[in-house]
Amino acid sequence: MRAAGFLFVWALILFTVAAAVYGMAGDGSLLAREMLSHAPPEKTGLPVTEYEGVCQMTAAYLTGQEELFQYTFSDAEGRVFLCFQDHEADHMADCRGLIRLAGNLRWAFGGLLLILAGVGILYRKERKPFAKGMLWGLAAAGVLSGTAAAWALTDFDGFFTAFHRLAFTNEGWLLDTRTDLLIRLMPTDFFIALGVKLAAMMAAAVAAAAIAARFIIHHEK
Repeated sequence: MRAAGFLFVWALILFTVAAAVYGMAGDGSLLAREMLSHAPPEKTGLPVTEYEGVCQMTAAYLTGQEELFQYTFSDAEGRVFLCFQDHEADHMADCRGLIRLAGNLRWAFGGLLLILAGVGILYRKERKPFAKGMLWGLAAAGVLSGTAAAWALTDFDGFFTAFHRLAFTNEGWLLDTRTDLLIRLMPTDFFIALGVKLAAMMAAAVAAAAIAARFIIHHEK
């Protein structure tokens, strides 16, 4: 039962991460707000009126509702502009694969979470060992997340690069701010802001698990 409690915590954390990543990627309004905040028009060259459209297209593409990653708009003189080049679209295709994986993992970890919760509820006499296993899982998660947070805070560029080299099998993510709108719309600060939101969601899930484990142990005593 200790092992079941340990796995329950990790299923909860991984479910939270997968669901949050998929949810944020599919929220065009959230993406637009963060882009406007961290990549304003004077830095990107994209008219402020087009941010919402670009982000809604991006969210739809990442979650499989659109098949083509491209956005066009016209200026006051009727000139038509294509926002993204082929290599930018290729990189977003890789990103869509990761988001699709996150979407699938949220269901897998969510199902495992329900099963393990059921085990903890049904085996009344084993709830205390289950709760102790949860605390062990939380301790392991704390060490791992603390190490990652320290790395990100002291060397975010190195952390960011390592993540991309792990997540992608090519170097399509190495874009040029001088020529590629995609990287101008999604600078480092944009990803930091989303990372903070993800960390807050994880912290809430971990806090809830810790409170539940302490309550179970105290109640069983």
